[in-house]
Amino acid sequence: MPVNPVGDMARQFISMRNGSAIKADLSNLAQSLSTGRVTDIVQHLGGDTARYSGINHSLALLDSYAATASETGHSLGQMQTMLGQMQAAGDATSSQLLLISDSSNENQVTEAARAARSTFDTMVNLLNARVAERSLFGGAEVASAPLANAADMIASIQAAIGGATGQAAISAAVDTWFNDPLGGFATMGYEGDTGPAVQKRISENTTLTIDVRADDPALKSTLKSAALAAVTHEMPGLAVGTRSGLLQEAGIGLFGATSGLVAVQARIGFAEESVGREQAEISAQITALEIAKNDHVSADPFDTASRLQAMQLQLETHYAVTARLSRLSLLSHM
Repeated sequence: MPVNPVGDMARQFISMRNGSAIKADLSNLAQSLSTGRVTDIVQHLGGDTARYSGINHSLALLDSYAATASETGHSLGQMQTMLGQMQAAGDATSSQLLLISDSSNENQVTEAARAARSTFDTMVNLLNARVAERSLFGGAEVASAPLANAADMIASIQAAIGGATGQAAISAAVDTWFNDPLGGFATMGYEGDTGPAVQKRISENTTLTIDVRADDPALKSTLKSAALAAVTHEMPGLAVGTRSGLLQEAGIGLFGATSGLVAVQARIGFAEESVGREQAEISAQITALEIAKNDHVSADPFDTASRLQAMQLQLETHYAVTARLSRLSLLSHM
């Protein structure tokens, strides 16, 4: 019988190709059964992937909003914490300063001034707090601290006071230093951003405005009263009566500044509430879209198992047929 090697080689190639295709299908079905997801999404959707792509785009957008909302919420929470500590420090110092009277002795006045100096340092450090290497109270300027250090500000205030020794003159100098728009606190104290308030887009329809900075009038008022008391610690040569009067004035100022701090905290609290509300809405949307996405790519376990069993049978049949054809091919050579 004539031998046809070309036909045998072609048949062997076709057999190998078919076997590889069956094995690939078998592997895909096994993976689908294991993961519960189809391996070929385009084929599964019949080529119509527009809705599936739209779901993925929406999920990516929501993930971005969720990340921004989470970061913003964390920053707002830290701002609230810092302001709470600032208020507590101010309240404690105010209570101590209001105990000073005209009959207080030099040791009592000195100790109260020392405590006030420490409080001013604390307040400045709180407003210079950073989270994830970003300043909280500097507006859009997040790379550097919004306030100069406490020692530098006190030194600048002392320079503004100059040779004044009376309570009224010293108080006026401190007031001017904090309120001068062209100098003092504006140039030697606050070093953060002075532009528009920071905008954070935390959802498709919600953009949050964060306008609390270290130069906020309420925070500046608190710092001013604390500085008035703190500067007396650096001026031990003043008459005890003058120092006593300055400390009492500062105590009243700190007490009065509390309402302003509370108002600032309320603004932040309102922003926190907005973030929390949007986070809940984003989470619900993500859950709904994940369910819809899963519906598009999930593999029916019963159908997949049936197809897997059929494919296993097909592979066994393929091997059996291949073996039989090989024997027939051998006989043709004999």
